[in-house]
Amino acid sequence: MKINKLVIAVTFYYVEDRLKYLSAISKEFASLANEVEVFVLTNTDENILQDKIMAVLDTKLKAKILVPQLLGHPYLLTWCHFSVFREKFEQNESISHFMYLEDDLLIRSSNIAYWLKAREDLRPYGLIPSFLRFELKTGETEPYSSDVIRKAPFNQLPKVKISDNYYYINLPKPYQGMYLMDRELLKEHLFGPSSNPDFGIWNIREKAAQGLTFSKVPKGYFSRNLIGYDNNKRQIDTNALIHHTPNNYADNPDTEFGNMPVNSVVDRSLTGYLRGLVSSKKLRKQRY
Repeated sequence: MKINKLVIAVTFYYVEDRLKYLSAISKEFASLANEVEVFVLTNTDENILQDKIMAVLDTKLKAKILVPQLLGHPYLLTWCHFSVFREKFEQNESISHFMYLEDDLLIRSSNIAYWLKAREDLRPYGLIPSFLRFELKTGETEPYSSDVIRKAPFNQLPKVKISDNYYYINLPKPYQGMYLMDRELLKEHLFGPSSNPDFGIWNIREKAAQGLTFSKVPKGYFSRNLIGYDNNKRQIDTNALIHHTPNNYADNPDTEFGNMPVNSVVDRSLTGYLRGLVSSKKLRKQRY
């Protein structure tokens, strides 16, 4: 499954050392759709620095650098992609999908195929496919969750059962640092309360990536975002994992983030089952 025409907006607050992350993620962009258009929103209007940005982008891309005017606070840079999406949405109906992401999240074609199928699976429920950010510790190959710090008992997670072998689960921690939307979802986002910086529960920069996460959440769910879960392997679908390339949490001993193995995020143990039975009310409040 592949997207026909995709517009990608990337926020890149200029830090020279982060060019390597932008370079890494841009190498995958051309494979994500039949046609891709990329906008890099940055804070610098210096030609020499913009040339450095363009130099790390995949040469196969149709890419453009935009510098918002009258930005005000630097944190608001993450919100400037809205003007790009509004213009593209209104002027070109052939664009089928829109993706916003931070400058260090690696999205692969397998992630897109997962999302497209999941979108149809979840459409009847008013729910949206989501991803889980992961990191790698130096010298290790096991993925660690960037954001989840506590195990979630499987029996207490809101979920959609597709078959005995596959579910979509609703984790209490839905942050993914990006969003992907088709035209239907983007219309709801752009012209609804979720496009307002005052909407939602996260900080201002993180809110720019929340999309419809907390808009029209069905009763009994933490958010609108669900992640694929392979019930045979008893683990999150590997195609739902996206790499947070700096690995800055996993290699930092002074933070609680980046220390939970991805395969331990969902607790299927008897202890987890019993803990879930007595802590469901507490779990449902963990929208941190």
